[in-house]
Amino acid sequence: MLRVSSNRTGRPVELRSIVDSVTHPLLPRGPQLLAFADAAVLRDVDEMPVARAAVFASAGPAGVVRAAGCAGNFEMMNRLLDAIGVKVNAPGMTLADGLGLDVPMHLRPTS
Repeated sequence: MLRVSSNRTGRPVELRSIVDSVTHPLLPRGPQLLAFADAAVLRDVDEMPVARAAVFASAGPAGVVRAAGCAGNFEMMNRLLDAIGVKVNAPGMTLADGLGLDVPMHLRPTS
């Protein structure tokens, strides 16, 4: 979604930042949002207050609400797609390979 959004808006993004914490994502408030998303997905109760405070300081209360909603929606979509067995398509596999992400065998394309 981030890659497509970047392409459609013409706003650059460095997707490598998803897997490399020293790489800047090139997005406004990107490091704070990545830390927030990581804390949420990993259910890190120690890091979440710190990450939430960083988003609040940089984006305000509405930014925290939007970040939480976005992270929650993304988690829901991932779980839903995994539950119904949707396979990763070829462009998704190319992206995963480029980022060094391991796609489970049951989600890899069959052909």
